[in-house]
Amino acid sequence: MSVVARRYYNRGREALERNDIDAALEACRAALDLAPQFTSARIAYAVALGRLGDFPRAAQALRTGLGTRASAVARAALWATLGDVLTAGGDFLGAEDAFRQAAATHPDFAARAAGGLTRVYAKLGRHRDAIAQLRVAAAALAAAERPAGDSDQPDR
Repeated sequence: MSVVARRYYNRGREALERNDIDAALEACRAALDLAPQFTSARIAYAVALGRLGDFPRAAQALRTGLGTRASAVARAALWATLGDVLTAGGDFLGAEDAFRQAAATHPDFAARAAGGLTRVYAKLGRHRDAIAQLRVAAAALAAAERPAGDSDQPDR
């Protein structure tokens, strides 16, 4: 990763925190121009577009990132963010697929994906499915907080 691309990305993140969307878009776009495979910059760029309400462009930016070489964690982050963008844009079926892809891509995204699916199912009126996904999210969070080697099984 180029130092300059990272510097632009950091400026973009700071601008997002200040809610300066124009500056965030400019900085993140510059980071992506320098390093198209920079997943964090791509996600920040999509978040900025989403805050503007430009969900189609945000979704396209994330889908483009899925076409680059990225680690499983980065791909899962792209899928999960795509799910968030599609949910905000009203494409609930697309969001459902994106959250399922995130969960299947990397186990660390199980809770986030289940939380996203909870929102999607609630918006679709599928309340039983929403509650089931809420339980999945709670179980995934509880498992993530459990110390390594700790289990529910008694010692033998």
